[in-house]
Amino acid sequence: MVRNCFGNYRDVLREISYSPLMAEHLSYLDSRSHAYVYESNGQVTYADENFAREIMQLFTIGLVWLNQDGTPKLDANGKQIEVYSNEDIMSFARAWTGFRKYQDRGNIENEQACSTCNRQDPMFIDKDRRDVFPKSDLLGGYIGDRYPLCVDLPDKMFLRKGAKYRFLGSNPLPELMEDNDKFATNPTIKRMILDSGSGLYKKLYNNGVYLNTVILSNNYDCFLDECEVDTVRVVNVEGLYYEYVRPACVEQSFYNRAKKLVKNRTGNAPNTCANPRLPTAMEACCPLDASISRIKATRNYIYDGERMTYGRANKNCASIGRKLCDFEAIDSSIVPEFKTGYHWTTAKCSIEIKIDQEGHVAIVYNIENRRGDQALHISEESLNYFKVYWESNEYPNRFNNCGNASGCTALSGGGCQCETAVAEGAVFFSKPSSADEILSTLLIGSMNPEVFDDGTFIKQKEAEFTVYLKNGVYDSDTVFEVVDDMSRTFFMKNAFSRVKVVGGNFYFRNAPHFMSMIADSKPYGIGETTRRDAEYETEAVLDHYFYHPNVAPFLCIHFIKRFGISNPSPRYVEKCAVAFHNGTYSSGSHSYGSGLYGDLSALIASIALDREARTPVLDADPAHGSLREPILKVIGFMRALKFEQDPRVPTTKLIFMNEKIGQMAHSFETVFSFFSSDHIPNNGPLHFASLTSPESAKLEMPLTIGLLNGIFSLVKYGLSDCNNGFGMNSGSGSCKDDGSHEKAIGAL
Repeated sequence: MVRNCFGNYRDVLREISYSPLMAEHLSYLDSRSHAYVYESNGQVTYADENFAREIMQLFTIGLVWLNQDGTPKLDANGKQIEVYSNEDIMSFARAWTGFRKYQDRGNIENEQACSTCNRQDPMFIDKDRRDVFPKSDLLGGYIGDRYPLCVDLPDKMFLRKGAKYRFLGSNPLPELMEDNDKFATNPTIKRMILDSGSGLYKKLYNNGVYLNTVILSNNYDCFLDECEVDTVRVVNVEGLYYEYVRPACVEQSFYNRAKKLVKNRTGNAPNTCANPRLPTAMEACCPLDASISRIKATRNYIYDGERMTYGRANKNCASIGRKLCDFEAIDSSIVPEFKTGYHWTTAKCSIEIKIDQEGHVAIVYNIENRRGDQALHISEESLNYFKVYWESNEYPNRFNNCGNASGCTALSGGGCQCETAVAEGAVFFSKPSSADEILSTLLIGSMNPEVFDDGTFIKQKEAEFTVYLKNGVYDSDTVFEVVDDMSRTFFMKNAFSRVKVVGGNFYFRNAPHFMSMIADSKPYGIGETTRRDAEYETEAVLDHYFYHPNVAPFLCIHFIKRFGISNPSPRYVEKCAVAFHNGTYSSGSHSYGSGLYGDLSALIASIALDREARTPVLDADPAHGSLREPILKVIGFMRALKFEQDPRVPTTKLIFMNEKIGQMAHSFETVFSFFSSDHIPNNGPLHFASLTSPESAKLEMPLTIGLLNGIFSLVKYGLSDCNNGFGMNSGSGSCKDDGSHEKAIGAL
C-alpha cells in the first residue's frame, strides 16, 4: 500500500493477492483443487473459501449493491440486494488454488531456517494444484468472457504483433511452461534454433544486446523451420534462450470432433481428449498399413517438446510416408521415452456431462478404444461440477426423467449423464444499434485484427464502434472494436457457442476456461496446464473485481471514513467515485491523477479537497466528523505534551495496548480490523439517527477506564507500568508521584 498509495488500486489488489502474509492470514496458502486432492489420495475436498470471500467483502465490492453515491440499491420490496452469494464464493475460491511460497533466500533473515518461510517475495502458482475448470463471475457470465478463443489465434502467433518473449539466459527450460528436466542437459535434444536470416532472430538478437522482455511491434514472415511449426516454446538465439509467452486466451469446455490423446505407453498412462484445432499434443506416425496389432509409431518434428494441431501432425506424418493412427507405443529405438508426451491419435472422443440437482455440470470424456487409465478429473468419477447457464433455467434432472432425452441416462445418485453437441454461428447479421448492444450481447473476444495478415479484414468506422468484416458481410468472423465507459477497448467476435443436450430440448452457454484440461503428470513437462495460464486467469479475476460497478463507491465510503468523516453525504461519495472512475480530479487550477480508472491520487485529492472536508460550517453539525481512534488519542496526547524518551532506552514501547484500550498499531485481532466501518452504537443519538461511528465500538467501559488509567499514569509517573500505565516495567525504581519518574522510560 505504501508503494502504490498514489498509484493505481489495481496494483494494490495484485500485491494483496500474491502476498504470502495475506495468504497465511486468509488461509488460501497452498489451497488445492478438488481434482488434485482426489487424484492424489481419493479425498473429496473443496477449495478454501476465505480469501475469495474477504477480497470481495473487505477490499473491493462489499456486501450489497451500491449506487454511485454509496446508497444501497433496493429490490421491489425495498430490501438491499446482496452483491454475491455463497455459490459465487465457491466459484471464486477455485481461482485461488495453487498459491505457494517460494523457497527461502539466503539474504532474508528469518526467526527459523526453513524452506517455506519466505514471506518477502510474492507467491507463485503451482499449476498442478490449480483448478482448471470454468469459473462463473458476479454478473451472470464467466471469468474468461471477452477473451479471444485460443483456436482463433492467427497462424504462427509467435511471429505476430504483440507476441511476447522472456529472456532465459543460458537456461533452455521455460519458466511459465514446463519441459522434462532432461531437456536442459541431454546432448541429443533438438532445439528451435533461429536462423540469422529470420526477422524474429534479428529482433531478439538485437545486435547482441539481449533485453529481458521483447514484444514484437509488427508481424514477421516465417523463415525456414519457423514455417514448419504451429508454435514455439523456447527459441535458441546464438546459444541463449527466449521463452515465448502466448497471449491470454481461453478454451471452450465443449467442442465437436474431439480426438483421443495418449501417452507413449498407453497401458499405464491416462488417456484424455483434445480439440484438434489447438496445438496441444505431439505427432505419432504409423505405417500406412496400420491394420496390424501392436502398432509402433515413430516421430517427425522440428524440435523436442513441439506441440502441434491434429492437422499439422497429420501433415508431418504424411511427409515421411506415414499416417496418424491409434498407436500402441512409440518406437523407443528411434525416440527415447523422455522425448515423448501426449500424442494425437485417430480415435474419437465425445464430451458428455453429469448434471447434479442444481443444474451444475461435470465433464466426462467418452474415449473410443480406450487403453489404460483415464484422467480422473474428466472421467465418470469426476466431481468437478461448475455452473452453467441453462436457457429458461431448465435442465435434465430426476424429476423430469432426465428430460426424456435420448442422449441422457439417469445416475444412481439422482443426477443425469448426457451426451452433448455444440452449435456455433453469428449473432448480428446487420449493423448493431450501439456499442452497448454489442457489449451486452457478445461474449466471445477476439485478437486485435491488426495481428492478422494485411487484407484479412475490411475496416469500417461507425459512430460508437468499429467493424472489421472478414468476408464482406456480417458473419461469425466479423469483429467489433468497442470502448466501454471505463475506457477499456474490447475486440468482440460476432459469434455464439451453444451446447445442446443430444436428443433433448435443453441448451446452455459454452463455458470458457483459461487452464488446459490436459493435466501434467510424471514425468512432468508433457501436459498443457501451465503457470502462464494460471497467472492469466488470476489477472482476469482481479480485473473482474476491479471493474465491478461497486468498487468506486465502496472504496470511497471507506477511504472517507478513514480520513475523518464517518457519515459522508451521497454527494461527497459520488464526487469521489467519479474521480476514481475518471482517474482525475480538479480543484481550482490544479489537477490530480493519471486519467486512468482506479487512480488513487485522484481519489485522495477528491476526498481531501472536497468542500465537505474543508468548510468550517460543518463544524457546527454534531453528526459531522468522527471520533479519534484510541491509539491516536494516546499518541496525540504524548505529542501535544512533548513526550521525551529516556536516552538510555533505544525505542519507546507501548505495552498490552489491545487489552488496555482495545487497539495497537499492527496488532488487529481479525481481518476485519479493530472495528467495523459500518458500526452504529447500540444506543444514544447516533443509534436513533442511524449514523455510523466506527471508532465508538471501542468505547466499552473497561477500555474507557483503561485509557483513562493509562493517561493518568503517564501524567503522574511517566511512561511506565505504574497503576496500569502504558509502559513496560523498567526493572528499577518505584512508582512515586513526585516528578522523579523513577520507573519510566520517558516522560511528558
